[in-house]
Amino acid sequence: MQEPEIDLPSGDGRTADSVEPAGTLFVIEEMRQRLATLEQMTAAIIGRIDQLQHLAELSFAETHARRRDDATKPQSQSSWSSAGFPLIPRNIPVFFGTLRDNQTVDVDDILVRGWYTREEWGVWGQDSIQELRFAMDGYGGGYATVHLALQCFVPPGMSHQNIDILANGYFLGSFDLPGGLQMIKLRLPPSCICNGDILLQTQQDKTFSPAAFSDSLDTRVLGIGLISLDAG
Repeated sequence: MQEPEIDLPSGDGRTADSVEPAGTLFVIEEMRQRLATLEQMTAAIIGRIDQLQHLAELSFAETHARRRDDATKPQSQSSWSSAGFPLIPRNIPVFFGTLRDNQTVDVDDILVRGWYTREEWGVWGQDSIQELRFAMDGYGGGYATVHLALQCFVPPGMSHQNIDILANGYFLGSFDLPGGLQMIKLRLPPSCICNGDILLQTQQDKTFSPAAFSDSLDTRVLGIGLISLDAG
């Protein structure tokens, strides 16, 4: 007579069917690590968005604060856009020299950041970064053209200065400027124009002081020299 077969339990009390394969455990752990990484990346992105939003709010607050401050000046002739940018007439040059102040706009309202005191011919930029703000009166959409009359201090041994120009954060181009008066034409696409409000930024690769290369008493570190602009 044949004896019946008896299934004996394993040492840990689990049957073969209850044991999870090692490969499954590895996949689960890998998924957990990926989820943890994604959570960290998401938190970093949210923090970056919050930071950019904060910077944008500060920028707008500064613009409106400047608008309120400028509006209190009795000598200011500027009119303002709803965003707080001084309006300039289209296709009519605005000159920055002190000899040409009889205009419909106070040019000091246009010079936002990075400028020395204006002179008879125009105004020198301070160090490597300068900003201008203006709004085109009657802008109805489409491309806009901006002309800038500039000069640069080019020290001995250099043939030119290189500057980058941006409009509302949109890169417009890089320009090599020799010494003397230079005319620059900028073509702005509609995607970088906010209802006609434009913040122009110039960035110069290298800046120098005239006193470092001659007997000049001018110890200022000079960026670009701005003579005039027009937009249309």
